[in-house]
Amino acid sequence: MKPEHMKRALMVLIPWLILGGMVFSAYLPIFRGEKYLLQVKPRDPRDFFRGNYVDLEYDFSRGEAKTLPIKLEANKIYHFGDVLYLNLAKVDGILKPVSLVASADKAQGIRLKVQPRWSMTTNDAYYTLVSGLESFFAPKREAENWEKALREGRVFAEVFIDKAGNARLTNLVMQPEKPKLAEDERD
Repeated sequence: MKPEHMKRALMVLIPWLILGGMVFSAYLPIFRGEKYLLQVKPRDPRDFFRGNYVDLEYDFSRGEAKTLPIKLEANKIYHFGDVLYLNLAKVDGILKPVSLVASADKAQGIRLKVQPRWSMTTNDAYYTLVSGLESFFAPKREAENWEKALREGRVFAEVFIDKAGNARLTNLVMQPEKPKLAEDERD
């Protein structure tokens, strides 16, 4: 093969290899990780700019700093893009946040890579985190059922998390509705 042909072949092949690698690495947690459930918090479930995507929020997405032990470096400002680790514990089959730490070696048990939505310090009274698990495509014909289930707290995100804290959202699970008792059955 002539050097000129080799250069052209590489110029065409390298971008495809990079894109393939990006897609493959995004799906690695499914193959290397374990399946868990995260409870989805009620929120406006539809993102009108992206179509039938459900915009998700979790217990750890935002809250008061006093409700979650935040073990970060004092006086350091963490910005969007800085990797933090959320320690999670399995409670009744659902993952719950335990603490937020700045490095992987301080993370214990199940850990999830997160980052501040904007910026945060250890002195902030409130926190807002993103994990990359905030969007999911939902069929349009099921939108009303999902909205109702989200308001009732019956939606769980099925995620795969690997040992490094990388995660992939694979499915939304809706718990069945609790049957309503008739008036005469309540007595």
